[in-house]
Amino acid sequence: MAGILLFFTIFSIFIEIIRLRSDWMSAFFERWLKFMMRDNEAAGKITGATWVFVGAFLTVVLVPCPYAVLGLIFLSVGDTMAALVGIGYPIVKIGQKTLSGTLAGLLACALAGKAMGLPVSDFVIFSGASVAMIMELIPLPVDDNVSIPLSAGLAMAVLGSTV
Repeated sequence: MAGILLFFTIFSIFIEIIRLRSDWMSAFFERWLKFMMRDNEAAGKITGATWVFVGAFLTVVLVPCPYAVLGLIFLSVGDTMAALVGIGYPIVKIGQKTLSGTLAGLLACALAGKAMGLPVSDFVIFSGASVAMIMELIPLPVDDNVSIPLSAGLAMAVLGSTV
């Protein structure tokens, strides 16, 4: 699994370099993919998709299996739910995020984590979900596609080894 993720991570970084240095590739992204890109990505920042590969690779390499799986699920489900609810029902703004989005993401993470049926206690799952949504909420210099799965996975691994 790590090898496959490493391949796609390197491939994504390669595409990013070409996109940023090649007028042809930049025009291709502008024409066909801009609708999926944020303004800062279109202006020359690394895309979220590349950060997802970086975060997934680091999580799979550095975090023990059940916690890595949960960390990646929390990124997929929690971050998405936080964005959808935060944009659709913005209650209590916290910087660029909303309390409603964060709480929806927390609930989605906890439910998805429990539904996975992994041998991880409810306490550890909820704690990991909380860490994931804190990472989603606070503005960090590290992209949340890296910080969410990695920090949640590592926190659950530490808690899981002590509980």
